[in-house]
Amino acid sequence: MDNNTSFLFHCDGELNILQIFWYSPAHLVSPYQKKLGDLFSVSDTGRIDQAVKKALSRKDVLFCEGGFRIISPGAEVCLCMMSVGDHVLIHGSDSFVLEDKFPAPAVKDTIHRFMGVIRASDAAFMTGNENVVREQFERIQKLNSDLLNMQRQLKKANAMLNRLNKDLNNRLVKDALTGLVSRYQYRQEIEFAVSRAPGRSGIFTFIDLDDFKRINDTYGHRAGDMFLKEFADRLGRLPFDDLICMRIAGDEFGLYIHGYESVGEEDVQLIWDSIKERVLKEPVDLDGVKERFLCSAGMAVYGRDTEDIYELIEYADFAMYEAKKAGKNSFSQFDLERYREKSYPSNDSGAFS
Repeated sequence: MDNNTSFLFHCDGELNILQIFWYSPAHLVSPYQKKLGDLFSVSDTGRIDQAVKKALSRKDVLFCEGGFRIISPGAEVCLCMMSVGDHVLIHGSDSFVLEDKFPAPAVKDTIHRFMGVIRASDAAFMTGNENVVREQFERIQKLNSDLLNMQRQLKKANAMLNRLNKDLNNRLVKDALTGLVSRYQYRQEIEFAVSRAPGRSGIFTFIDLDDFKRINDTYGHRAGDMFLKEFADRLGRLPFDDLICMRIAGDEFGLYIHGYESVGEEDVQLIWDSIKERVLKEPVDLDGVKERFLCSAGMAVYGRDTEDIYELIEYADFAMYEAKKAGKNSFSQFDLERYREKSYPSNDSGAFS
């Protein structure tokens, strides 16, 4: 049995206890305690008086308030009250599981319904008909049991929801295969880096593996996944402060570095040189065969080319395709004039696709 503190009393407007339906634990009420206030600390009696007045003034409404301290067994309870003429039904419990200590709507509705049952049968209680009293008491006990069971179910459901939310958050933030920032999160990560150093510039590098389809076709998708994971691991070890590494899609990756006072040719060249030395230089072993990483990269500058994150990525993507068309395994910087020429061709030239 659970050691919950709970009770249901019928009190008058002066908080004299007229009838006790149940209470737990057994030592909660002594024969000498005739008023509800005797169960609580002196500092709570004024609040209880006010709560009862509110309940009596709001007919047919269940009024709940938390934070009342029982003297013995030293438990904090929430009181739910509903008027019965000029009297009041008062239910107390310490088993509510929500952080704000108030009943959930479904639980509150259950309390309201069983108090309604008691109020509707009030005349029968006063007749002294033992069979009627016993029947109503059993109904109340069942409703109380249902209430406790509902609270346990709510607690379990809340724990499951927290686990699912945590799992979903991990899936959105991190790419499942590589552990890099996922395509769902990279825009927010870049915006956060910019917010920490507003007014500074940054470099976005769009990277596409060259001939990755051949790796999959030759060695299979399991080896292809290993190939991508090793490439991602090497990207993550590049020697730049506050580097954001992301997997955009398939064999497409991105790097973002923020905090430059201004971006020069040497800054862009350093990124490509680091990729060649730290990522592309050493081959990777696939089923006993050494394979090299080859990639094409395009770079666009935040603060110079654009301050829109979507445009920044699009511009770097455009520059990457220029590098790929120029012979692969190289890089290209974004040029706004070339982008405009390709996007809005004159009548005597073909459209960019």
